[in-house]
Amino acid sequence: MKEIGGFFELQLRKGEHYHKGAVHLNTARNCLEYILRAKKYKKIYIPYLDSEVIWEPMKKLGTDYEFYSIDSKIDPIFEKELGKDEAFFYSDTYGIKCNTVEKLVKRFGKQLIIDNTHAFFSKPFPGIDTIYSPRKFFGLPDGAYLYTETLLKEDFEQDSAIPHMTHLMKRIEEGSANPAYQDYLNYCNSLIDQPIKRMSNLGEALLKNIDYENLKERQIKNFRYLHSVLGKDNQFEYDDFPADTCPLSYMFYSEDPGLRKKLIENKIYVSTYWKATLDLVEKDSAEYKIVNYLLPLPSDHRYDEEDMRRIVEVINSK
Repeated sequence: MKEIGGFFELQLRKGEHYHKGAVHLNTARNCLEYILRAKKYKKIYIPYLDSEVIWEPMKKLGTDYEFYSIDSKIDPIFEKELGKDEAFFYSDTYGIKCNTVEKLVKRFGKQLIIDNTHAFFSKPFPGIDTIYSPRKFFGLPDGAYLYTETLLKEDFEQDSAIPHMTHLMKRIEEGSANPAYQDYLNYCNSLIDQPIKRMSNLGEALLKNIDYENLKERQIKNFRYLHSVLGKDNQFEYDDFPADTCPLSYMFYSEDPGLRKKLIENKIYVSTYWKATLDLVEKDSAEYKIVNYLLPLPSDHRYDEEDMRRIVEVINSK
């Protein structure tokens, strides 16, 4: 029976999920575990260039996996034919590899698993298992989407958002990311070896509260501004992707050893993704160079053109 009265809850807009028809789970890595359990794959091919968290489901389930390399454009180097009980896992890295995804769909069909954790606004291909992590784009305690035609018949426990809120609330209270950074690291550690759960009620409510089209438009605008100014000096070669593609960040390739440090000293926080990859590859590999020299400049919807100009000024300063 619906409650009437009592104290007020958080006032959130009662909108809709951007991804309708997806399974709502707690984390992206558990979306991969869900697929492996549902499809009963015996082996999966994964890129060296990816977060070590995706190794978690394979280790948990005992699924065999093999790494493959990518080239300087983040396209896979893979000549093998898949066995009937094997899968190919590819990440739309930074959300700019939609053309490559389309080619892989034609090549591997339903044995392809697409990781769209960097490509929240990219639509899934029909029948292709596809994973999304909205936490890469929005401030959320939990939540991931999985498109799949093969469903497990298990009744999963629902996640609780309360233990995952400290870093989010502290950043608002303190007005800065720095005081909440250790809380964020603690939060990331808390996700290790989490069982598959359903998305929390708060995660659901927050995801239905977002003005997606407005935020998408702002993020694309910021990306285009940075590319219009920095593109001539950027050694990373972009694909000619559709105009409505919404990248996670602007990727600027620079072998200047001090640039990342200079940006961070100016409170422009540039993440280093996939550090564990460095232990697996040679120093002259594309993966090694991408991890060390391809800087993901913040260009998301929290910022405007003035913020983008400050990033450019810091990069161009002597």
